[in-house]
Amino acid sequence: MAYTFYIGPSKMPLRCGTKTWGYDHIVAHGRWSTSFKNKISDTLFNGYQASPGVYYRYKVGTGCAPKPRKNFKVVVNKGPLGGKPGGLTPQGVITATVEYTTPAVASGIAVAKC
Repeated sequence: MAYTFYIGPSKMPLRCGTKTWGYDHIVAHGRWSTSFKNKISDTLFNGYQASPGVYYRYKVGTGCAPKPRKNFKVVVNKGPLGGKPGGLTPQGVITATVEYTTPAVASGIAVAKC
């Protein structure tokens, strides 16, 4: 396990993983830094869950700013690795990334009318 984050009182691991998920995936895409780690922590602890396993740092689609908003997204699997019962549970952080969102383009999430 590379790091442990919290979603409220629950622990959420960032496991080493592979090239497709976890710490190794994030590093392979050139995203890892202390700042990036802190954004994962802040998003999981203080952000909100937009859909099962998908957390955002800020509410998507709120306000009427014409410029895209820089947002941070973390995807987690609270279930077992590979969906196999009895497997490593929770699998943990799958990936994290920066997304740019606007009220008009919010990735399927309800948006504000301006």
